[in-house]
Amino acid sequence: MAATLYALPDEKQIAESRKAEAKKHFDQIKKAGAMESTSTLKIGFHAHYLKANNLFGMLGFESEDDAREASGVGRSTWYSVVRLAEAFNGLEEEQFTSMKLANAQALADLPESKRLSREWIRMAGSMAISEFAEKVDVEMDGKARPSDGKEQSTSFKLSMPKSRKKTVDAGLKEYAAKIGVGDDTSKALEVMVAEHTGQASLVGAITTAVQRVKAARGLQNSGLSADEILAKVYEELDQLILDFADALASVQNLDSQTV
Repeated sequence: MAATLYALPDEKQIAESRKAEAKKHFDQIKKAGAMESTSTLKIGFHAHYLKANNLFGMLGFESEDDAREASGVGRSTWYSVVRLAEAFNGLEEEQFTSMKLANAQALADLPESKRLSREWIRMAGSMAISEFAEKVDVEMDGKARPSDGKEQSTSFKLSMPKSRKKTVDAGLKEYAAKIGVGDDTSKALEVMVAEHTGQASLVGAITTAVQRVKAARGLQNSGLSADEILAKVYEELDQLILDFADALASVQNLDSQTV
């Protein structure tokens, strides 16, 4: 009696089946992502309205953060989308939530005349994230961005022996940490050059000031009370005054030496 032969699955059919299964799951991701983007922007729009019109107290909340906690929205999500909504102040809810979240964040870097224009908002809602980001990059043309306060990066190449490069890299990292710019070795190199030209005190004070301002800004989400935050902000301001006073004195001394 002959054995029954079963046809092996066709490789093409297997591939198509796997592709269809993958597409089904990816479509669900895209659908959820679109809903999350709209929902997140809705949070920003309405929270910004309440904040701008000083309405938290009308709801029985002592502060914005009390309202946030009662809403169940995470701290980072709340404050980031409120800031985003502030950048698009004046848009109707339908216009604001028509944008993709990532595209809205990129668009917020452009001047108001662009970011509130019908054409840019339309593109922020329809274009792919990478494509839109590239379009914003072209429009910015290397100018400083409100979102990070930095210009577009460029490369700086310098030929040297490998053994010397290791020493230079280590030294720059150590100096960057010393002046409070983290691992930003390009900033450390800039400060070193400024030091050689007699501008170190002022540049250093400005560099330190940026770090202090960032630290003070971060206190908003630190969980400290308003009084504690205010006390720490005053401490930072007092130190800034001393830093800049020393820097100005250094510049004046340098000027007197060159006369």
